[in-house]
Amino acid sequence: MKKIAVVTDSASGVDYAYKEKHDVKVLPMSVIINGVAYRDGIDATTEEIYDMLKESGEGAKTSQPTIGEFMEIYEALEADDDYEAVIAIHASSELTGTYQSSISASEGMSKPVYVIDSRIGSYPMKQMVEHAVEARESDKDIEEVVDEIREMTTQTQLYLLPQSFSQMRKSGRVSASQSMLASVLNIHLKLEFDDGKVVVGEKLRTKKKIVNAVLENLESHIKEDAVETIGIVHAGSSSLVDEWKRKIKERLPQVDLVVEPLVTVAGVHTGHGTIGFGFTKGR
Repeated sequence: MKKIAVVTDSASGVDYAYKEKHDVKVLPMSVIINGVAYRDGIDATTEEIYDMLKESGEGAKTSQPTIGEFMEIYEALEADDDYEAVIAIHASSELTGTYQSSISASEGMSKPVYVIDSRIGSYPMKQMVEHAVEARESDKDIEEVVDEIREMTTQTQLYLLPQSFSQMRKSGRVSASQSMLASVLNIHLKLEFDDGKVVVGEKLRTKKKIVNAVLENLESHIKEDAVETIGIVHAGSSSLVDEWKRKIKERLPQVDLVVEPLVTVAGVHTGHGTIGFGFTKGR
């Protein structure tokens, strides 16, 4: 297959080293803290953003790349004869407008452009980007690769254990009454993705019950969906990672574990200290 440009946004969690090594174009999302916008990976690192969120995360917001940034990427790719076509993979269109902006900005391209709505974000979305990069080195037709990635969008899941109910309320992820009730009753939530939307999967009264629920879910996916690798993602909560790695390995010794920061545009809504688990069925 001839050289294909791979485009994504920072909701995929693609870091600088991977981007540079594999020639991936990453459009930065922004996190707005105390009225100041920080472009993810450009104005501040993931770690720096989470440090700021820990200190003053209440009311933090996110914003997508501007249409001008999309136009700049596509105009450069159009002018670059090294690229024959483009595969663009973006965060769920139910949560952000990056997918639609990418479509709009690419309409003037003479080269084929395939814009894909990942229907998710973070580690599972990154797996789609990695698949595009790997397939670029194969002899597959680009249409075959695009079909494979679109199939992946139907086979992913990301469970999140949010830390901040008040921040979820301010970001519109739960209602004020739900937030108040959860705080008073010490309810633990498990969020998950359903057709591109973030929904409340389970509400349980103790940490032990929510941990067992997550482990049961992961065990079911490994046995029934041939999941081989689970990405543990954390919003500045690295101290919890070792505990979860131990729990998962005790119960599911056959699974491979990858640890990465939760993408900041998700961590803003769920709060510093959130931990999650992402995967793609059959991978």
